[in-house]
Amino acid sequence: MASKRTQGVLFCLCIFVLVASILCGIAFGARNALNSLFFTNPDYAVKTIEVHADGTLTRDTVLKTVGLSEGANIFSISLPQVQERLASLPQVEESHVQRILPDKVAISIQERRPVAWIVPPGSNLNAFNFANAYLVDHRGILLKTKSLASEYLGLPLIIGANTSDYLPGQPMEQEGVKAALELLHTASEILPARLQIQTIDVSKGYCLVVTDKQKASITFGPDRFDQQLRRLEVVLNYCDHNSKELQTVNLLAQRNIPVTFEPPDSPDADLDVPPGQQESGAQPAASATPDSSESKSNNNSESQTKPEQKRTKIDRENKGPRVRRAVLVGKPRANGER
Repeated sequence: MASKRTQGVLFCLCIFVLVASILCGIAFGARNALNSLFFTNPDYAVKTIEVHADGTLTRDTVLKTVGLSEGANIFSISLPQVQERLASLPQVEESHVQRILPDKVAISIQERRPVAWIVPPGSNLNAFNFANAYLVDHRGILLKTKSLASEYLGLPLIIGANTSDYLPGQPMEQEGVKAALELLHTASEILPARLQIQTIDVSKGYCLVVTDKQKASITFGPDRFDQQLRRLEVVLNYCDHNSKELQTVNLLAQRNIPVTFEPPDSPDADLDVPPGQQESGAQPAASATPDSSESKSNNNSESQTKPEQKRTKIDRENKGPRVRRAVLVGKPRANGER
């Protein structure tokens, strides 16, 4: 019985060794076959690497980041690893890597589109240094550019946000910056051409103070920008219909919105003065001390001045800004009147 058990064990061991040897031989042969057919085959050596980026990223920067070069075997390239390395670049929003047999790799990159500048506190806006500022996209991701493109110069400036604790590629978590980015997005949909934002001040916290390209100051609340922009549209329509230029408007109020307008330009050359008035008018009092005859002549000239000329003279002396304190924002009536 002991001899039979020993023979059975030896038989099973021989069967196991035989099966393992067969499997190892198959694996070794398959590996050599794969290497000779694919991984060491010179026909599958990468000869072309195409890089398509829709922004400022260069081909050399992309290849250096992912570690690709011509001559590598196309099957030895890990596509998920290449995409992971591309995602480490702050400028990259989305990427796609594709093998094109037998010897081509295509990389397409969609870069982040900056929508504004984040200006450090205390910066001089009149002599703004873009090298000390961050670009930010619509998701709040901070970007740092080495070369200043021309299309970035006209982007709005978000001021009053502290960026000292952030690095490129990180999202801005400050509520004021998030509200400013939401305002930019909503304004581009509701008032795409009429509201050209130049700066957004988020330092106050409870409101956003916007300055447009016409130097008008517009105060927004921190939310419900669609409703506030609708009220602003009514104010802008009023300015267009009445030939007025907006100076300030406070959209925090839902009714009886405080609005001021720029004073109208009224140079003396445009005044409606009759031709004879320029010759027979009174001389300035600072030119000389008038005698009794000149005073009498001036009194007679003033007594003959028409009422329209007197009103023109009074308007010239009391020239000052005309301010409209409030505009009642309401829905138009059925007949089209407001």
